[in-house]
Amino acid sequence: MGRSMINDKKRKLLEDIDILVIGGGTAGFAAAIASARNGAKVVILEQEDHLGGTFSGSMIVGLCSLRHQPISTLEAFPFEGSSYAGEQVVFGIAQEFLDRTIDVGAAWATSGQATTRVLIDPEIAKWVIDQMVTEAGVNVLLYTKVTDILKSNNQVKGIIIDSLMGKTSIEAKVIIDTTGDGNVCVAAGAEFEQGRTKDKLMQPLTLYFVIGGICMEETLRYLEENADEYGRDYVNSVLRLRKEHKPITLLSFKSKVSEAINNGEYPIAYGAERVMPDQFIVSRPVIKNGKIVYDVTSNNMDMAYYVDATDSLELTRAIIAMRDIAVKMSIFFRKYIPGYENSYLIQTAQRIGVRETRRIVGDYVLTGKDVLSGKTFDDAIGRYAGAVDIHDVDGGAKPISLTEIGGSGWYHIPYRILLPWGIDNLLVAGRCVSTDRIANGSLRCIPACILMGQAAGTAAALSVKTGLKPRDIDVSELQKMLVSQDVLI
Repeated sequence: MGRSMINDKKRKLLEDIDILVIGGGTAGFAAAIASARNGAKVVILEQEDHLGGTFSGSMIVGLCSLRHQPISTLEAFPFEGSSYAGEQVVFGIAQEFLDRTIDVGAAWATSGQATTRVLIDPEIAKWVIDQMVTEAGVNVLLYTKVTDILKSNNQVKGIIIDSLMGKTSIEAKVIIDTTGDGNVCVAAGAEFEQGRTKDKLMQPLTLYFVIGGICMEETLRYLEENADEYGRDYVNSVLRLRKEHKPITLLSFKSKVSEAINNGEYPIAYGAERVMPDQFIVSRPVIKNGKIVYDVTSNNMDMAYYVDATDSLELTRAIIAMRDIAVKMSIFFRKYIPGYENSYLIQTAQRIGVRETRRIVGDYVLTGKDVLSGKTFDDAIGRYAGAVDIHDVDGGAKPISLTEIGGSGWYHIPYRILLPWGIDNLLVAGRCVSTDRIANGSLRCIPACILMGQAAGTAAALSVKTGLKPRDIDVSELQKMLVSQDVLI
């Protein structure tokens, strides 16, 4: 199969392209929309069957944080899903997406505002993104993989794709790498770092799984009867939120986990040597049709360690293992957790949750010190305030490291971290931008990826309009364009 499979009509869609966005995830869909709304002819490529990436296909039901994310006490933590405390700093396409999901009953928040952690319906999120991209005039190609790039000296000219239509080349004036792993940048020769400095180990993977058939009232009654174990303030908060029909968060059932471990009935995470009794597990009821559904929970836990998610063999083995863990966890819930006696596994996510892989080296490397001190930059393309969230890489022996942003409670994202060093006509957006590992622990989160995607798409459109390379555009003009798109700088 080759070029002959693509007829003239289809071929026309792939010609005279201004901007090519590679990767339809959280950064990619925003980059495509922003580019098209600024007058560019845009094509976005995605290897899966949907756009939205992590928070649609990976079923991330808690979207944080469009506003300052405090490191809450255990007692305050349950209120993240309904709290408007702290300054909101991310708006633009991210807030527009939320408003549209709110309008169709697929997010718990107020139009124009985001809670600290917004509860969303991942399935409806796919549809909302489809609508936004289509309305913007973006040409979408799903089931499409990039097999090679077209490069002349230090300039990326285009790519080679393999799709259901066959193999062909596509050229564009500007290319945006939103693959999450920096695949196009690496193919173009960009420098990158990966994982922890001393050994390149990366944060654990997860596979969200959904359990139905729960009697939440029985679960809450158990918490109330065992309040000393969980903290009375925490339990009282959860009970209050349930009474008010608001989002709630259930934390690890530590005594039940210990009981199952002693009975040999608790699964060990892939790559780990043993089970940690205080292992990170979070369960949240879902939102459907504008209401919190308390008899269904979406569950998140660290499932696979010592995995390089850019290695197909390692990733395949980890996915098979995580699916096995999800099934065994559903059995654990059914056997050990009150209220789950008649529960059942509804589904596992179609995409795994990857926290960390490559970090492309750009014209500037954003550091943890920059982030935690709330540093400002002249070339800022937006603000972000999400806490630095780094999960232990050594089999879960240590608790999650959460660090709140200092200074004014937010930091600037500089434009230069979207520019792969030494390469022209190429931008990068998403969790693989130019940062150190600490800064990446904040910027890897969904709202930041959407914000960076919007900035990259706008910068690409400005590059096309002016005929200047992305690193040579007038950043003050880019900032004006972003502000007009409701981005806070």
